[in-house]
Amino acid sequence: MSKADLAAERKSQIINATIDCIARYGYNNFSMQDVARIADVSKGIIHYYFLNKEDLMMAVLDRVAGDIESLLAGVTEKTQDPVEQLRQIIRVCFDIVRQKREYYCINMDFWTQINQKEKVRLAVAKHYGKFRSTTAAIVQAGVDSGVFKPIDSAHAASVIIAIVDGISLQWLFEESSFPYDDLIKTSEEIVFRFLLK
Repeated sequence: MSKADLAAERKSQIINATIDCIARYGYNNFSMQDVARIADVSKGIIHYYFLNKEDLMMAVLDRVAGDIESLLAGVTEKTQDPVEQLRQIIRVCFDIVRQKREYYCINMDFWTQINQKEKVRLAVAKHYGKFRSTTAAIVQAGVDSGVFKPIDSAHAASVIIAIVDGISLQWLFEESSFPYDDLIKTSEEIVFRFLLK
């Protein structure tokens, strides 16, 4: 294994351990020692790859956001139909909450930091901007093809994201009270009632 491959593997190992720590303990309630223990490395190794805890946290945010963005990009490659693309985007977003719950919990923990840490606020805003752009492009394709009503695609993307985030948060707080699959269908119905001619 080359030095570059070993370094990439080590960084990934440390980031994965940090994701585990945030999911277990929360953004502010874990130590670098916790990360070292879970990653099975020394604290010195962590500091070799990451300047400090904030540097490590930004790498975690980049990883989580990048993974989500990759999932969403995969949807747009499967079909050119804007209705189906949007339906798949909605389903992928809801599936992330169920199947990668720790990612959504990490995002919530980062949200709590946006008033204290400008760097985090900018990174979260960048992530949402990419998500909005992906969704807005699909909406605009539907408008251009005459499938969707003439509507401001950026406005529509913000509404769609708000629906997904709002329901996802409620489900995370009280999942036994929510028939999640029914809520996904209802969300799709609301979005398409809003968009379809």
